[in-house]
Amino acid sequence: MRRLVATFAIAVGLAAVVAPGVASAHAILDSSSPTASAVLTESPSEIILDFNESVESSLNEIRLFDAQQREVVIGRTQRRSSDPSVIAAEVPELDDGLYVVVWHAVSADGHPVNGAFPFEIGTRSSGGADQLVQRILTRVDSDSPLGNPLATARFLAFVGTLLLIGAVVMSRGPAVPAWTSLGRLLRASIVVFVIGSTGVLLLQGPYASGRGWGGVLDAGLVGEVVSTRIGLASLVRLALAVVWAGLAVSLAHKNGAGWRNAAVMASFLTAATWSVSGHPSAGSASPFWIMVDLVHVCAVAAWAGGLATLWWLRHDAPDDDLTSRFSRIATVAMPVAVLTGSIQGVHIVGGIGAVTGSSYGRLLLVKVALVLVAVVMATRARRRIVASDRPGVFAVVRTELAVLTIVLALTSLIVGTSPNAEGNRNRSFNVTLVQSSVVADIAVEPARAGAAQVHVTLTPPGGSLTPVSKVRVQIALPSRGLPAIPVDMLAIGPNHWSGIVQIPYSGAWTFESRVTTHDNRILLYRTTLDVTK
Repeated sequence: MRRLVATFAIAVGLAAVVAPGVASAHAILDSSSPTASAVLTESPSEIILDFNESVESSLNEIRLFDAQQREVVIGRTQRRSSDPSVIAAEVPELDDGLYVVVWHAVSADGHPVNGAFPFEIGTRSSGGADQLVQRILTRVDSDSPLGNPLATARFLAFVGTLLLIGAVVMSRGPAVPAWTSLGRLLRASIVVFVIGSTGVLLLQGPYASGRGWGGVLDAGLVGEVVSTRIGLASLVRLALAVVWAGLAVSLAHKNGAGWRNAAVMASFLTAATWSVSGHPSAGSASPFWIMVDLVHVCAVAAWAGGLATLWWLRHDAPDDDLTSRFSRIATVAMPVAVLTGSIQGVHIVGGIGAVTGSSYGRLLLVKVALVLVAVVMATRARRRIVASDRPGVFAVVRTELAVLTIVLALTSLIVGTSPNAEGNRNRSFNVTLVQSSVVADIAVEPARAGAAQVHVTLTPPGGSLTPVSKVRVQIALPSRGLPAIPVDMLAIGPNHWSGIVQIPYSGAWTFESRVTTHDNRILLYRTTLDVTK
């Protein structure tokens, strides 16, 4: 237990240093053109969406609807070759009126993200944008029913990976004969591995594009998936399955240099397919986090896969040699798996304090608790190994295997879950205020802690487009005694000003906007901005 406590202390310390503020495992829309709620004097030539990280080159979609909820035919959505975080679609000449952009994109780690925002063409805002967006989003269902089936396929591919690598780790050395049961374990693992990898390849397309079972055998979707990281990783796994089959057939030569080298290379490449196509591959410093994840996958495979191999071969190893071998392997693999997994988890959610702010973080906490149970079981098993209590060892191993199986199932769900704070990504704050007959439409998107866009749109009496000369915005949080945070505002259209602000805390913020009119009057707009986590 002292080793366990020390491992978690190191993990928390490293996570506090490395993790906060650098993770973003799901793409978030940073900006758009037209901007949300903008009033344009003329039709835009294209719609541009700029995300905070790279998105995949396929399965992205921008759709445009008019005020009558009719879809407008626009150009094909394409990712910019010069910037993989930007997608765009050409737009035909549009008439004056209210429009809603509905977008769908796929993060670099394969997860779909969606959103919508309005803009208007004309000389003044006609109102009703929020209601129109809600009606269109209600009609355009972008959620796929394939989330759980995809998680199941991912779970099977995980299990196959860990069993194959674990069998190789446990079978090395002449002291472990090429038992018939070891060959059966490899063959069964390959079958599970192939079924899971094929399922991921076929289900990823309809899941990411918001379709159902009808899209599973869509050759066009499969082709688009192949061009993504997850699709390419699935293809590599299927190719590696052929190598694994060759290793299983030639198991009698497992002590030869050729078999051992091929097994090590297959194990390394199989583990790498998960690291280069999942959360570690997205966001900043991805090469470093890919390496951390690769070490994590290999350590988990040596621990969990080795444990499963030990259980599978328990009747072929009448003495304690195999049990002692696993104990030595797990002594190294277990703390490495816990350490790297803890650091990654905190990194992905964006810091220790953000763990409880999302479904991802809460699932992560449950996973950590179960891993602790598994570690306690492993400690008990090690004591019984030292005491040469063979029946007692395998009684504990059975329980440990059950716990680790649940951990793997949770991992499959976690991989498909957004680490971003839930329910708030598309939450916006909108208010209309009037001073001296000048109407100010104020919007903050999203109204949550973190980066947010601030929009101030002004309509003078009669709808005149006489521009204001300056707009200043600041926000303050009286409950914490913080000094006011200024927001740099830029004029992006007639009487439309926009800026970006970093909101450090949730709470009831005081929002103030000072508007200098063309005749040098200063109008003060003040409201309360409710910010969530």
